[in-house]
Amino acid sequence: MNVDASSNIVEIEDLVVRFRARGHKSGFFRGASWNRAVNGVSFSIKKGETFGLVGETGSGKSTIARVLVGLYKPSSGRVRILGREINYRKKEDVFYLRQNVGIVFQDPVGSLNPRLTVRDIVTEALVASKSVKKRMYDSAVLDSLERVGLRRSSLEMHPRELSGGEKQRVSLARALVVPKKLLILDEPTSSLDMTIQAQVLNTLRKLKAELDLSILFITHDINVVRYMSSRVGVLFYGKLVETAAAREVLMAPKHPYSEELLSNIPQLVATQSLDSNAATRALVEHSPASEGCIYRNVCPKVFDKCVDEPELAEVERGHDVACFLYHDSMQRT
Repeated sequence: MNVDASSNIVEIEDLVVRFRARGHKSGFFRGASWNRAVNGVSFSIKKGETFGLVGETGSGKSTIARVLVGLYKPSSGRVRILGREINYRKKEDVFYLRQNVGIVFQDPVGSLNPRLTVRDIVTEALVASKSVKKRMYDSAVLDSLERVGLRRSSLEMHPRELSGGEKQRVSLARALVVPKKLLILDEPTSSLDMTIQAQVLNTLRKLKAELDLSILFITHDINVVRYMSSRVGVLFYGKLVETAAAREVLMAPKHPYSEELLSNIPQLVATQSLDSNAATRALVEHSPASEGCIYRNVCPKVFDKCVDEPELAEVERGHDVACFLYHDSMQRT
C-alpha cells in the first residue's frame, strides 16, 4: 500500500485480535484454543476521509472499532493515531486514543443509560474528557445537541421518551461534545427505518464538513457505503481482501468475495443485510479455510495456487487485492 503517512489520521498495521474460544476451561488446562477475530489487517484513514468497512456479521468490523477506542486490546500489530503509536498497556496512551476518537454504536438503546437524562448522558463525556471546565458544561451540551439536530426540550428527557433516530442523535452528540479527529460509526443506521436513516446520514455528512472529521463507517449496507464513503475495505472472516476507492469497489470489484458480496444489491435494498447474500448462505455450510487463501473453500475461481495465502497487494493504482488471480497476472506482465 502506497500511503502518505503524514496525511493519515489513523494507521493500522498487521492488527491481530484473538479471543479464547467458547467452552475452553482456564486454569491448569493447557493447549488453549483461540479464535482470530481480526487477522493481520492493515489500512489507513486520511484526514477528512470517510473509509467504509464492509463485510458480513462476524467478519471483524466491530472488533476493529473497539480496538480503536481502547475497549479491546490488540494481540499484536500496531495502531497509530495522529502519528503516535498506541501502547495499550499505558493508561495515558489509551486516554490519548479516546481523546481523539469517538464512537457511535449500532444499538442506541443499549448504549444509553435509561436512568439518565439526555443532559446527563452528554455531560458524562465532558467529565470523562477532563478538558472542559465545569462552568462550560451546559453551553457545550446545548451546542452539541443543536449540532446534531436535537431540540433544547430534549435535555430533560430519558432515552425511553425518544424515537430511534433521536436516540442515535444523542449518541452522536455525546461522541462529538468534545472535538474528535476520528469518528467511528458502527452500523449507526441499521436499526432505523429508511426515512430516519436518510435523515441521520444527511446529518452525518453535514457534521463531517462542518467539523472536518475523518470517519470510519462500519456497515453491512452497500447502499449506505455508496452514499457515505470515499474509500472502502472489504473484510472476510478477519482478513482484509480488497481496498480501493468506493466507486471502484462498488462498480468493478476484483476479489471473488467482493463480487459475490455485491452481486445481490437488489436484495440488499430490501433487507439491508448482507446475510441474504449467496456468499453468506454458502458460508453456513462451509467454514473458512484454515490454511492458504481464507476464501478458497467457497471461491468459484479457486485454483492450485490458492493453497498458499495471498498478500493484500496493489494491483492497480490505489486498488489493493488479496487474490492470486491478479498477483499472477502482474507477474506475467
